[in-house]
Amino acid sequence: MYTRQRTRKRYLQFGRTVVSIVKGNIEEQETDVIVNTTNAELDLENAGQCSKAISKAGGSSIQEDCKKRYPRPLTVGEVAVTTSGTLKSSKVFHIYLPNGKEQRNQQNVEKTVNACLEQMELLSLKSIAFPALGTGGLNYCPCIVINALFDAVKDYNNRPFTTVIENVACVIFQEQMFQTVVSEARKRSRCLAGSPKIQVSGGTKYLNTNIQILVGDIILQEADVLVYSSPHNMKLNTGKGLSTDILNVAGSDIQDELDLISNKVVECGTFAVTNGYNLRCSKVYHGYLPSFCGPNYRPEKLLSTFVSKCLIEANTHKAKCVVFSALGSGMLKYPTDVAASAVITGIQTFVSCNPTSNHIDNIKIVVYGGDSNYSRIEQAYRSELTATKGTCIYLRDTTNQPIPRRGTKVYFCFKYNEEPRPPTNWSFFKSFRTIKDWSKERRGRATIKKQGIDKNTFESIKNLFMNTIQNPNAKIKSITRNENLNLYLKYFQRCQELFRKAIVNGPSKPLATPVLTIANLNRQMRDVLEQDINEVYLFHGTKQDRVKVLLRNGFDERLAAMNFPKLRLGSGTYTAEDASLSAHYTEKQGVRTMFLVRACLGDVFRTNENLNDLKRPPCKKMCKTICTQHDEFFDSVLGEFCPREFVVYEKAQCYPEYVIKYTL
Repeated sequence: MYTRQRTRKRYLQFGRTVVSIVKGNIEEQETDVIVNTTNAELDLENAGQCSKAISKAGGSSIQEDCKKRYPRPLTVGEVAVTTSGTLKSSKVFHIYLPNGKEQRNQQNVEKTVNACLEQMELLSLKSIAFPALGTGGLNYCPCIVINALFDAVKDYNNRPFTTVIENVACVIFQEQMFQTVVSEARKRSRCLAGSPKIQVSGGTKYLNTNIQILVGDIILQEADVLVYSSPHNMKLNTGKGLSTDILNVAGSDIQDELDLISNKVVECGTFAVTNGYNLRCSKVYHGYLPSFCGPNYRPEKLLSTFVSKCLIEANTHKAKCVVFSALGSGMLKYPTDVAASAVITGIQTFVSCNPTSNHIDNIKIVVYGGDSNYSRIEQAYRSELTATKGTCIYLRDTTNQPIPRRGTKVYFCFKYNEEPRPPTNWSFFKSFRTIKDWSKERRGRATIKKQGIDKNTFESIKNLFMNTIQNPNAKIKSITRNENLNLYLKYFQRCQELFRKAIVNGPSKPLATPVLTIANLNRQMRDVLEQDINEVYLFHGTKQDRVKVLLRNGFDERLAAMNFPKLRLGSGTYTAEDASLSAHYTEKQGVRTMFLVRACLGDVFRTNENLNDLKRPPCKKMCKTICTQHDEFFDSVLGEFCPREFVVYEKAQCYPEYVIKYTL
């Protein structure tokens, strides 16, 4: 049974082309081309495991294309190009390899790889994934195969033209063979270390400091200080990729030293300092950085500040050269341009603030050449270096920018950057000014207003209330709007955090059964909501003596736990789509109060079970206990009871916008 593995890619650079060693399944690769080793007759189901796996994953159209386009048997060095069916690649290249002696095997592999590269050039394709050619039933030696692959790519790049081919991957499923091939790659890598073929771009003199962008492997760099993003628990063998490489090269002493001091690294944006041991650096800064999709507010600011702090520390010890990995570009899920902008801004901030006391004369940023996106990451850093303004791209002013189309990444970026303003439906604090400008004007005066509402809004809310209260004797006395600048600012910023997630993950998944409140409101009220983050109107009932406090200070999930010893979904703010459910929590007689609140639900966790111990939504890895290991969580919880209940666990995630006074 094939299972997907994700392991940091080892690589070598030949001219423009990167050769990566990847542990995984060939049929799951997302390259332009997947190579299939098969029999001469192109009978995929009766060939080896690689051929069968590709045929099964891609569907019958691949075999049909083989029969239609290639009726004659293949010979060594021929390439059959077919559709990829339902695979993630664009094309499948089918090749044939015979049994033979070791010397002949190497020639066969080189000839085959060369033919595939030539075919890619003709089709203007940039990336290709090979299996470990011939190492299955043909018993080719893995060391011979990988060196033949390296030699073929090297010779191809020595031709007198510029190739379009950027990435060549050798994909290996079996663990022992993977380690064997990695060992061979390391030997070649050490031979090439310091080779002039390493790619350097974007070198810029900023005041007295030279900033370089390198495409290479940070492990091979010589520097006073090496900075990278460590696993949060500071256990290097529990991370993926670079942290494991650092442990393997530096040796176990680096982990022993880290264990003694890692308890000091408890907050995002801090780092632990150890010796470099067998690395080519004196010190290593093991950074604890936030995920872009995690709970931290403005993580790109934290990343930028982290870079500055590292440089301040290095400068204190009179370091001359500091090398950074491309922070944030991997598992932390920062968009490429955001990570590049934050890192460069952090560097420029440090250099600008220390024009005369700066000992650091060379700062390197190493983009890992084994990453399939390395050229895009490199370009992002080069663009930031040449930009005239060192301001993080996600902090730039959007005041005069036209509003992009909803549902697009550009729109999510716009909303994440947007200067907070009152909603467009408010009547006193109108949206033509920012909240900051309104607050300046109201200095010394109240920033809270109780406002009447227009007839259309009144009728829309009345219709929603009467359709869901399930009591014919209900009568609305009044509906007012709570326009509270300070409270809405917190809600606005929480919405921006959800838009930040959407930049990476796309819009929040809509609920299978739409919220009743949305279906019963008029279009005017629906249009002010942000569907991309599941923003909705919901009911919340409360006692009369708490109304003023909630309108001024907002909801507090701790109060719910105090008032109700046992809650079905833990300590949170409970809301409902049915006014009848919220009515149970209001006064038992006389005039009662119910809020119609704005709530940004984001990614909703759905359950039909009682989860009494929840203090926040579950993590997306579905840990059964309160999770402290992962960064990505759901944003709210939907209790699929009858009637449904919606719960948020941050007070800023609900805003009490409308106050409904009614009697029964």
